Formats: sequence, C-alpha cells, structure tokens
Amino acid sequence: MLFPAPMVSAAPTRQAVPLRSALTRCVAALALSAVLLAPNADAQTFVDRLDADDVRVVSYNVLWDTIFPSVDPVQAAKFVRVVNALDADVLCLQEIGYSVPVSNVLTLMDSIMPLPGGANWYGYKVGDCVTLSRWPLSLQKKNTIPQGDKDLAMALVDLPDSLFDFDLYVINNHYKCCGGYDDRRQEQSDSIVNWMRDAREPGGFFNLPAGTAMIVLGDLNIVDGFQPAQTLIDGDIQDEGKFGADSPPDWDGSDATDHDPLHNVVGPADWTWSSPGPYPDGRLDFIISTDSVLTESHSYALNTTTMSPADLAATGMQANDVTVDSQGVDFDHIPLIVDYRAPAPTTAFAVLGGGLAGTFGEPSLVGNGLLLGGDPVDLSLSGALPGGTATLVLGLSALNAPFKGGQLVPAPDILLAGLPIDGSGDYQLATTWPTGIASGFSFWAQFWIADVGAPNGFAASNGVTATAP
Repeated sequence: MLFPAPMVSAAPTRQAVPLRSALTRCVAALALSAVLLAPNADAQTFVDRLDADDVRVVSYNVLWDTIFPSVDPVQAAKFVRVVNALDADVLCLQEIGYSVPVSNVLTLMDSIMPLPGGANWYGYKVGDCVTLSRWPLSLQKKNTIPQGDKDLAMALVDLPDSLFDFDLYVINNHYKCCGGYDDRRQEQSDSIVNWMRDAREPGGFFNLPAGTAMIVLGDLNIVDGFQPAQTLIDGDIQDEGKFGADSPPDWDGSDATDHDPLHNVVGPADWTWSSPGPYPDGRLDFIISTDSVLTESHSYALNTTTMSPADLAATGMQANDVTVDSQGVDFDHIPLIVDYRAPAPTTAFAVLGGGLAGTFGEPSLVGNGLLLGGDPVDLSLSGALPGGTATLVLGLSALNAPFKGGQLVPAPDILLAGLPIDGSGDYQLATTWPTGIASGFSFWAQFWIADVGAPNGFAASNGVTATAP
C-alpha cells in the first residue's frame, strides 16, 4: 500500500470539503497566526495614487527651461509645487534646452524633491527630452534603427523586484511642431513601432526580455491628422518600405493603449495645450503603453485652475501652477499622469515539476484560486488512470525526494487517500479558502495514482505550490 488508510471516505469526484479541512489542519499544526496585510490608506485627493505600490509615470512639456530659478523664478516655484504634489516615479520632461546637461536637471530634482534615504534621481537626456527615474536606468539610446525624424530619449527603468517581475522601457519624445509636418511626425511613429517590434523579436538590432512593459510618451504635436498617434496605438506603419510591415505594439499582438487622461480625472476636457491666440485647444501630449504588461489604475491631466480650494490646500499647489501666466489663461502644456500596476494574478498557484508517467502519460495538476478568505480554490487533476484512485499529498514545505521511481514534491504532512478518478481520468477537489489565514502561508501539493502501467505501479502528477497574499 502506498500510503496509510484513507483519511476521508470516498466521495463524488467533485468534492467540496476535505481540502479546506486539510489546509486548516496544516495551519493549526504550525500554529500560524492569522495576521492580514494592513490595507492601504485611502487617497486624499484625485492627485494621489489609489495604491502606494502603483508606479506613477508623468509626462510634462515645461516650456524651455522655465523649471530653473535662474531662468524664471516664478515658473520654477510652480514646478516645485507641481512635481512634489505629483510625486512621480518616472518623470519625462520635454523642452529642456539642448545645451543644458542632464546633470543640471538631476541637481535640481535632488534639491527640490529629494528621495527617501538620501537616494539620488537617475536621468537620461537626448535633445530637449529628459527621462528621470527613482530607479536605475539602462539601455539608453537616442536613435531607432532605421532612424526616425528626431532623436528621442529611450531607456529601461529597473522597476523594484519586490513589486514587479519585469521592467519598464520608456520612449520619451518631442515630435516636430506645428502644422504642415505630418510626414515628419509619421516618420517618427513608424520608426518607433518598428523599434518596438525589433525589441520584441529575437535577433535584429535590439532586444528586451519578453514581457518588458513599454511606454511611448511625450509632446507628439498632433495638430493636423491623428495618424501619427494612431500608428503608435495599432502599429499601422505608413512607410513599410523603410520601416517594415504593420506591427501591433503589444507583446500579445494587440494594440497598445492610448490612456487619454481627462482633466482632473473627471474631465470632460482632455486637451493638453492651450494658449491665447488663433489656435484652438489641442491634445498634443500622449502616454501610450503595452497594457498586457502594465494596467492603468488611475490617470488624469492636471489642471490646477479648476481644482477646488480644498484640493489645492491638501496638495500644496496654487490655482495657476500649470499656467505660464498669473491669470489662469495661458497654459502652454499641462502634465499627464498615469499610475500603473501589474495585471492582477489569476491564481496564486505555481506549477512545479516532479511528474511520473503512467498508462496515459504524465498526469497534470493545476491549482486555481487567489487564496483570499472565502474565495473558491481548487486542485484539478487530469490525465490519470480512468476509474482509479488517487492520494493527495499536502505539505507545508517542499521535500523533492526520490520516491517509487519518481519524485515526492511535498513533505507528506497531510494525506488524502482513496480519491476516485472519473472515467475521463480527472479529479477535482474544490472548496473555499478559509478566512484568517496569515499572509505568507505556503503549501505544496501533488497527486499519486495507483497505476499498473507506471514504474513500480504508481504514477504521479506534477507538484504545485501556492502562497497566501
């Protein structure tokens, strides 16, 4: 006999009690305390992140060096209030003078918005575009291959490993200004889409690790047709002779997302440029990203002139902080803000090895569920010997020891024997996850199946493991 006598009586194939009972006993055996993660504080105003762990990206055309007190002390004071209120993780600026070194911008940021723990800002500058980050930058490059219309600041942001298992590639732009230059803007977009394809596909001039998030942003000067922006969204390259065939920009072959932030979240306005004169308000600035990797949690275009007095007081800003005058009429550009988070996981389970083939090959085990109190959770076995019986091994640690010609993945802390496999070779153990389980509680699981066609008369599924969030 492989394991001791059954701990539970035979039951229908889809069973809803033993898993909960076993896991609860595992928790009791270790005397784990039911300590839950403290919830994040609620946001104070629309300016704030919805979650402290979200990554905030800001794009802002700042009007030619006016962030420096030596150039314009009034506008520089506005910039101080705005950047501190926005509290960006990645801040992309345009219209920093071509002759201004990036060190000047970094010195300014370290003085007006010092980072916790004495850390310094990282930065990369090309032309008038500056990409600033709380975290290290690498893979800096100023030209695509083939080259587009203008230089651009491209860099990889090293996102915190504790929050993300991927990094963020930022493409910071300032497209050619003014009417009559759509051909140049289109060339820039075509080159970027081709570069993003090169980054995704093996070989070529440039490669990113699979699943790296990518964002194209900046002042795109969309003042004539929308096609240059549309190409960044759907990958519709216009000059295919130079830049190759169409290529949807996301890793999953889908369109990128044009976030189109509204003023102060609620809008309805979405223009990013406004100035007295003959030209209408325009949406010139964009943030476009690969949403299969990062999802938007919050976004807005900041218009301080329409903020409530209470919100202005709470954020430390003043009514005309995004204007270039003192009357609240001449805006030039306003900042765009998008907060990102990784897509929510669909399961807390990870698939391990350790399977041992039987009569119909190696049985497969999949775990489903997020391990949230009261939510459904199941262990689903397939590919086992039809009509046979299985034993579920649950452990509070991994053993990974040789056993019956295969590998016993979990430590055998809890055994559920005599589980009936149906005529299709399937078995599912389904229940709800208990409440009060401590964050960080982990377990391992594996099915062993009596099978005369397997080595030593037993087959085994792969193992799985899961950790409560």
